[in-house]
Amino acid sequence: MNHGGGAEHDSNLGQANEVWPVAVVGAGAAGLLAALFAARAGARVLLLETRPRPGAKIRVSGGGRCNVLPSAMQLEDFHTSGSMHTLRNILFSWPLAAVRAFFEDDLGVPLKREDTGKLFPVSERPQDVVDALLAACGRAGVVLRGGWRVARVSRVADAGGARFDVESAAGERIRCARLVLATGGLSLPKTGSDGAGLAFASALGVGTVPTYPALVPLRTADRRWKALAGIAVPARLTARRGARILEVRERPLLVTHRGWSGPVVLDMSRHVTAPDCEDVALHVRWGGDATPDWDATLRATPRGLVATCLRVHLPVRLADLLLELAEIPPAQRVHELDRVSRLRLVTVLDDYALPRSGDEGYATAEVTGGGVALDAVAPRTLECRAVPGLHVAGEMLDVVGRIGGYNFLWAFVTGRKAGAAAREGW
Repeated sequence: MNHGGGAEHDSNLGQANEVWPVAVVGAGAAGLLAALFAARAGARVLLLETRPRPGAKIRVSGGGRCNVLPSAMQLEDFHTSGSMHTLRNILFSWPLAAVRAFFEDDLGVPLKREDTGKLFPVSERPQDVVDALLAACGRAGVVLRGGWRVARVSRVADAGGARFDVESAAGERIRCARLVLATGGLSLPKTGSDGAGLAFASALGVGTVPTYPALVPLRTADRRWKALAGIAVPARLTARRGARILEVRERPLLVTHRGWSGPVVLDMSRHVTAPDCEDVALHVRWGGDATPDWDATLRATPRGLVATCLRVHLPVRLADLLLELAEIPPAQRVHELDRVSRLRLVTVLDDYALPRSGDEGYATAEVTGGGVALDAVAPRTLECRAVPGLHVAGEMLDVVGRIGGYNFLWAFVTGRKAGAAAREGW
């Protein structure tokens, strides 16, 4: 293996009839862990990667600094349309503290915690993480083949028992006894994610649920908001279906030239991008809990200008647009507001329905929602119930974490579990 970050094109993939004990498709966060732990358990492992260089999503994560893990987590930081009990059993099988120790003590990549609670490599170099994982795989004997795009996967039975045939787009074939699919979803296609693994799993009979872009910026058609691009403000966002509150989160919100972004929007975007979300709305409390009760604030300064009350707590351009939306002249004084006008303003400040016209799609989504259903895999091994010998890990599974390293955590935990189980089953 080439430990400098580029994948070595090893043309020696064995004899024509050789059956690899374990093959892993996808050399991202989940695939690298799967290959490493299968090899450490004693299996001869072949790791196949579409791109010439592995770890593409690792290299672009965290704004190019690699937000590799969160510093704390709880079950509520993750979502699935399946069983939360199953999610818990999988997620807590490798505690966060142990995952961090793996990076720092095993791989030799020291991590630092930032005020946001995110963990980054001290060097702030994503390539250091990729190189450490590749080096560990090399020491364990993993054979890596980059630039090998899988085109077809089939399961066949012969005298030696059931096995998988994996064919590349160039017509090359390999055979394996156990196969781990860790190809990611559809998000960030520039990194090589094209949903192929989900198509392979579905064609083999694995149960899936519809996919959708998650952790994705939202769009608006309202030009007034686009004119405020660059404004960032604390905000509490509530996802609501009619009178029912689905979730509430508070984090920074960013106005962009296309619409809405920032951690709180990304975290909550799945509520309006998932299937059957047409009747879900996102409502904003501007300033979040850092701002006082808006109605009480207005009543406390009856002789003051309404605009001044808002500008104390919010950016001026944002305050002025909110006044416009509430149909309140900036020069109007608080005591001049009638009851209807006051209620209209407080609603805009406290419970504003975010105007949106769609989302930016998989091109900028950080993860893919949906995928292989959790009830389609055995929690202890991540082996597909309908296809013995086939394991699935990472973003392919129907689990979405919050922004901040949670999806990497899921990838590492499931990659380790699938790889170790593939070796046990071989």
